[in-house]
Amino acid sequence: MNKFNQLLLLVALSSHAAAESILIKNADIYTGKTVLPSTDLLIVDGRIAAIGNSSQKTDRVIDGSGKSISPGLFNADTHLGSVEVSAIAPTVDFYTDNPNVTASLKVADAFNPNSTLLPHNRTHGLTHALSVPEANTGLIAGQVSLIELGNQPRVIHDSVAVAMDFTEHGVSLAGNSRAAAMAVLRQNLADTIDFAANKRAAMAGERRDYSLSLADLEALEPVVSGAKPLIVSTHRASDISAMLALANDYGLTLIFRGATEGWMVADAIAAAKVPVIMDPIYNLPVSYESLGARLDNAKLLADAGVTLVFTGMGSSTHNAHLVRQSAGNAVANGLDKLAAIAAMTVTPAQLFNANVSGEIKLGAVADLVMWGGDPLEMTSEAELVIIDGDVVPMASRSLQLRDRYFKATP
Repeated sequence: MNKFNQLLLLVALSSHAAAESILIKNADIYTGKTVLPSTDLLIVDGRIAAIGNSSQKTDRVIDGSGKSISPGLFNADTHLGSVEVSAIAPTVDFYTDNPNVTASLKVADAFNPNSTLLPHNRTHGLTHALSVPEANTGLIAGQVSLIELGNQPRVIHDSVAVAMDFTEHGVSLAGNSRAAAMAVLRQNLADTIDFAANKRAAMAGERRDYSLSLADLEALEPVVSGAKPLIVSTHRASDISAMLALANDYGLTLIFRGATEGWMVADAIAAAKVPVIMDPIYNLPVSYESLGARLDNAKLLADAGVTLVFTGMGSSTHNAHLVRQSAGNAVANGLDKLAAIAAMTVTPAQLFNANVSGEIKLGAVADLVMWGGDPLEMTSEAELVIIDGDVVPMASRSLQLRDRYFKATP
């Protein structure tokens, strides 16, 4: 274990063993659902003990004047824990070249709690994230995990959803035709239904040949029952409509990922109660499937009643904390500010059954960030981060390198 990881471990153990009581005075509190200007926040034993004027004696008192507090940030589209350097193959574990491993691929099995990307993002206010596999040999990518970036980073849920790709990339893996891709997908679903109804015989090799391995079929079983969501990457409006129709036919629980042209079919998405994971800053027509890209996509979807969950800056894992920059851009293009904050805090926390509420409320486990200013202002830095009740160290490899090599100008 290197000195940097030893330092983090020592701080983690000490903070967990003796959680200090903290009183933050006179800060603007964004609860995840509303804003409470110039309000006190009391944290005792890792929980929110009071919201409002407080004179209780505490271990630490922080002047929050001019500062703000928000729930910890949640980025719903990253590869955190399953990649270190994307250009170095041995450090990349979020996809496979094995065509016999699709839905059964669990990125949680490769989670690296010592990744330097975790403390880097944590010091910028990111407390939770989804780690999403990518399709490489077929439509279905694998199982999505929920991770916590606390003092001792961990997987909270190893499989909150199954991911599949119905973008131009995914279609290219299934015969270079949307029609062929739909045929493959229907066969996968039909095989899973047959497998679920005849599992003992299937395991004994007494059923017909299937289009997927038994392990993949078993991983898809909760998807076809509707118990586990299928996160579908798609951009084109007609592809979104096709997925909605497919979900209706098979009783699937969908979550869209991308939905660049979602604004075109926003009413249909809302009527189907399908949440959308999106990057609000994505507005370039970089492919034929995203010719309708526009910066107010988030606003138009929200106006239609679609549940929004944010990722940010092109789903950059190294800078997953920049989800708040994308949220700020959504506000600049018409989205309500509180809705933008909810889309990267309380909404994903509740949608994916996180271990924290994603909300600042009385009695809740403290999972929050104190910012130097407005939480959506990029010049506001995280000054205090509390994850799952524990204060985390404001230390990372990048900060360590800065302190080692930065020379102040005389």
